[in-house]
Amino acid sequence: MTGAAIILMLVAIIIIWGGLAVSVTALYVRGRREDREAREKALAAAHEHLRGGQDS
Repeated sequence: MTGAAIILMLVAIIIIWGGLAVSVTALYVRGRREDREAREKALAAAHEHLRGGQDS
């Protein structure tokens, strides 16, 4: 294999693994954000329920 072919192969590997790492990181961040939003929504619903229960 020539030097240029080896360099091209290494660059391709770096690009592929880098893209995979970015994709996994984005999915992880999105999951955490959706979990946080779901917890906030549940907390708001619980507070609303408690406020509604005190008026009765």
